Amino acid sequence: MNLVALCSHLVPDIRIITFEVMRNHLHLVGEGPLMRGEEWFSHYRRRLSRFYQSKGKIMDLGAFKAELFPIGDLPFLRNTIAYVNRNGYVVHPDYTPFTYPWGANRFFFNRDACLRADGIYGDLTFRQKRDLFLSHSIEYPAQHFLVDGYLSPASYCQLDLGEGVFRDARHYFSLVSRNVEAYRDIANLLGDSIFYTDNELFLVLRQLCKDHYGNSRPETLPMDAKLEMARLLHFDYKAGYKQIQRMLRLDERVVTALFGK
Repeated sequence: MNLVALCSHLVPDIRIITFEVMRNHLHLVGEGPLMRGEEWFSHYRRRLSRFYQSKGKIMDLGAFKAELFPIGDLPFLRNTIAYVNRNGYVVHPDYTPFTYPWGANRFFFNRDACLRADGIYGDLTFRQKRDLFLSHSIEYPAQHFLVDGYLSPASYCQLDLGEGVFRDARHYFSLVSRNVEAYRDIANLLGDSIFYTDNELFLVLRQLCKDHYGNSRPETLPMDAKLEMARLLHFDYKAGYKQIQRMLRLDERVVTALFGK
């Protein structure tokens, strides 16, 4: 996360709205010129490589490339912010959108988190600053907050801009919590695998059943309809075998015969 902060300082033309650092990739929503976005990522990738070298790790970052795409309208911007801010907790079910620690997600509509500070960058010693960035370059705004050993995203992300695209906190939370269908297109655009909870998937299934058969109760469908819904869940929504069994009340042998082991 500290590399995100440093790169935001090195390339100030890119205003970071939100981001989440995942195990093997980074999601970021920003505003600025395309060429400056490419420059931002170049800084990040180069410094990430140095970070691994400093830890004695050999990492091939050849596949770690920026995939930048424009966000053309307000609904897509809202859904993209919500997608990024929910990504960490969907992959790691021990967290929520307000507790996943490696991103700006937990600061959205959370004034207490934004005001929290364990100190400021300017109070660190020279060595502590170098350790923070694992770099000889330690020039950085002295007034930025530190939280849990990281520079607080509240100090360098444009949270007011991100929050401002939603009507209010309730609107934001409803998108993070419920708008699962919008995320399938975003995930496909990013090349991500999207994970649905049982509750989310069941809402999708009820709507699919209603659209296809005029019946929103999947457990009452005839077997051929259940099998068609099983295929849709598996291939279009990446549902696991166990989820399909639970949602459609199918025997394990039926699902295994349909998709193989």
